[in-house]
Amino acid sequence: MKNIDIIVPIYNAYEFTEECIKSLLKNTDLNKHTLVLINDKSPDEKILPMLLKYKNQNQDKQIEVLDNEENLGFVKTVNKGMQHSKNDVILLNSDTEVTKNWIEKIQKCAYSNQYIATVTPLTNNGTIASVPNFGVDNELPENMILEEYAEMIEKVSKNRYPELTTGNGFCMYIKRDVIEEIGLFDDKTFGKGYGEENDFCYRALDHGYTNILCDNTFIYHKGTQSFKKENLTASRAALIDEHMNLLRKKHPIYVQKTDNFIANNPLRDIQENIKLNILLHKKKRILYLINEWEENMEMTGGASLHVKDIINSNIKNNIASFVISPDKIDKSRYRLYLYTNQIAKEISNYKTDINHYGQITYTNNSYKQMLENIFDSFKIDILHVQHFLFQTFDTIEIAKERNIFSIITLHDLYMICPSINMVYKDKYCEYDKEKDCAKCLNIRYGVNSNILTNWQRTNLEILKKFDKIIAPSENTKKIFTNLYKDLEIEVVEHGVEVVQTKEKKDRNSKDFNIAFVGAMAIHKGSNILKDLVKKNNNSNLKIHLFGKPNEKDLTKSKGNYINHGKYTRGELPQLLIDNDIDLVCIFAPWPETYSYTLTESYMAQVPIITFDIGAVGDRVKNDNLGWVINFDTNSDKILEKIQEISNNKEGYKVKKDNFKNYKFKQVEEMQKYYETTYNNINIENINKTANIYCFLDYRTKTKESELNEFQNTYGHVIHKYEKLRSSLVWKIAKKLKHIIKKV
Repeated sequence: MKNIDIIVPIYNAYEFTEECIKSLLKNTDLNKHTLVLINDKSPDEKILPMLLKYKNQNQDKQIEVLDNEENLGFVKTVNKGMQHSKNDVILLNSDTEVTKNWIEKIQKCAYSNQYIATVTPLTNNGTIASVPNFGVDNELPENMILEEYAEMIEKVSKNRYPELTTGNGFCMYIKRDVIEEIGLFDDKTFGKGYGEENDFCYRALDHGYTNILCDNTFIYHKGTQSFKKENLTASRAALIDEHMNLLRKKHPIYVQKTDNFIANNPLRDIQENIKLNILLHKKKRILYLINEWEENMEMTGGASLHVKDIINSNIKNNIASFVISPDKIDKSRYRLYLYTNQIAKEISNYKTDINHYGQITYTNNSYKQMLENIFDSFKIDILHVQHFLFQTFDTIEIAKERNIFSIITLHDLYMICPSINMVYKDKYCEYDKEKDCAKCLNIRYGVNSNILTNWQRTNLEILKKFDKIIAPSENTKKIFTNLYKDLEIEVVEHGVEVVQTKEKKDRNSKDFNIAFVGAMAIHKGSNILKDLVKKNNNSNLKIHLFGKPNEKDLTKSKGNYINHGKYTRGELPQLLIDNDIDLVCIFAPWPETYSYTLTESYMAQVPIITFDIGAVGDRVKNDNLGWVINFDTNSDKILEKIQEISNNKEGYKVKKDNFKNYKFKQVEEMQKYYETTYNNINIENINKTANIYCFLDYRTKTKESELNEFQNTYGHVIHKYEKLRSSLVWKIAKKLKHIIKKV
């Protein structure tokens, strides 16, 4: 490789210049290359002695110090350096800090094509070369030092060396052959600085050369240190405007191309890749699979609320959480979310052909490709499946191939039967002697075979492949181990954030108020609610619903039935108190695995009536905070039991008093379990880098990309507007408007 002369024009900025020199000594082979330090008659008298000090201290290195007898200005000083040199040059601002292998990488880029004239590396402050945000001044990431940041950028780079319309003078490699052919900087037109490197690059374009971005190299640039004094701010702005107009006049086509470049930002993939890796730096990465997910998670299923609580803990503990979930409407489209130290970010959505060919789907090629892309792009460390509904079993195979630790949480009975809750007609099928599995599966999925035996055999094989299986309750564990004898299941109860409620001093009436809570469908007991509303002849018994009903008959309030509609998470306890609720009815016709609504009812200190089935029945019975009745109890008997409870004041008081001794499992306790579990999983390389390029190649058009397209169009219009404002026609029109107003 050729020898290079590194030309550093210097004017004041003592501390920054010294840091620049130190970085050059550390990261540059100055036995091969030459450092040319040019003092442009700096008013700061400490500058020249400092430059000579470093030259004298490093006599074994090629360091030259030139001292201008008078202040020449930036452009003439740079030209002096290029004339002094006979080699390729790198023009380097004195307020920069170079990084490891910088000169080798930039030179390799420069000679990747014989027609390259200039090379500019990435920086934090260099307009079109700026990362992670384009066209603005960026600070270094808070979670990295400069060396780490530069190393990360090198690792994630695709080394695609994209073309630029113009280089940037903070650090610009120029080939000697190009200097000989097109000349030096135009110091007559741009003598005071700003625009001279653009003019040079545009002239290079005229000669058929290209300007390149070295996208694997980062140079730190503090930016415009010569203009930092407040009294120079206005003059600098005026200088920029003046030289911008000169550029537009001299190179109208190239300036327009630069405007278009800025408006369209063809470097977005580079910026996004760096942004992503800043977010993921030294973080464990967990991928959650779930059957439903929305940005507003206040009113949704318990599994989603559970994952949300875990993610909140992950954010505090430097763990990055990815969530993949089917779209609410189109189940063949999957949305990918990322949670780090900021609010949720939907980073992509994928279109697959899943469910197009089979109703019961164990595997799907396009789904598998999607998951492989996610695992490989983001270097996932841990797989935590919360639900396989609308997902396929390819996931665990992909994880195993990559030696990724895998966990599954059993939120319902899907891994026993695809009906999810095993409700046949309106009852848990284990209690129905006349159940017909083939008929049920035909009604639900349209399959014409009894596939249950094969389903359970397949699911057992899948479950055995997981490193850890978790159930939210002992009851759920018992159901699974009764069927799948060899499974090891750990019980981890969900934790909750206890809502602080306000007591209601005065009761509005002497009525006995009962409430059904949550989204009300058949698997939540909507049939029982309908029967109770229909059969209730007691004017003092009021039936309330807090939640969205799926049954049309339950949407409107009538008589002694009041529908309060949907509520958001955390509102239920106070709603129960404010509406004088005496008893909460939970009559899910299947063994629920936990029930957040039960816990929220506990927060209001309202006793429960429920069936002797599932985690709900076990909890109410063990906690002694309500009444547990036989699962076969019909609606007439339920009404009788409710009336009995309302009449037995002493018995009711005992249940209420038991709340004084009840202790909730706090969300922090559950979060601590998962924090410990995740942290105990050994990850060989926590500092690995993600690669967004294969991700970008795969992903479909997202809302975010649509927004970017809008921003591109907007940016393009703004550039055209600014160009028009600076034109002679605009100025004449403005004067005419002023004259017309006076007339």
